[in-house]
Amino acid sequence: MNTRNQLLAVAATILFAIALALTVTIISLSTVRTSVRDAIDPPKGGVGTSAIPVVAASEPDQEPVADAETTTAEPENSLRYESLGNGTCAVAGIGGLRDACVIIPEVSPTGERVVRVSARAFLGCGQITAVQIPASVREIGALAFADCPNLVYLSVSASNPYFRDAEGVLFTADGHTLIQYPTMRAGNAVIPATVNAVCEMAFYRCANLKTVRYEGTPEEWDRVTIAPRNYSLFSASVEFAGE
Repeated sequence: MNTRNQLLAVAATILFAIALALTVTIISLSTVRTSVRDAIDPPKGGVGTSAIPVVAASEPDQEPVADAETTTAEPENSLRYESLGNGTCAVAGIGGLRDACVIIPEVSPTGERVVRVSARAFLGCGQITAVQIPASVREIGALAFADCPNLVYLSVSASNPYFRDAEGVLFTADGHTLIQYPTMRAGNAVIPATVNAVCEMAFYRCANLKTVRYEGTPEEWDRVTIAPRNYSLFSASVEFAGE
């Protein structure tokens, strides 16, 4: 009887060992399958997981789409231009130009006709000493050449029907509006009797200006419209040729 009981105990031990081994094997296989599945199909992002970002594949050799506001790089040592459409453009600023004497061309580097100098295009530019305006320019915006501390001379093509210069001072072609007196111009200012308006900042920080000679009468001078910030004009003494 004892022998029989001993055999049964041994058999039970062997069966338990076999069952334990099978259980361990099953658990191991389950872990391997889970790892393989996760490698193929990563778990979704969530608490305690690391989401893998999905990047859309681009078409082979596909060119990037340019942003709508991207502008063409300016040529080296060139003014900055803005296209106005219809084959015309405006000078918008000094751009990459390094020259002190600015020659505005009739045609931009891209082949557009230059018809405008934009408002404030050269405002406060300390680099320039002289500007040459071509016949093609028919509009000059407000303060385009104001407060340029080293500006000495503004010249206009004799063929320009909209503007003219008189000894470096910029006027409208009819002589009714004085647009800009060069900030560093030497000598006294001469204002024709035809002038009935002086633009804003036309005489701003003109350190060399001491006397203004107006070629009209004091009564005519009183009728001239002088825009704000013409401090140098207000502080200069005025002489009249028509007295």
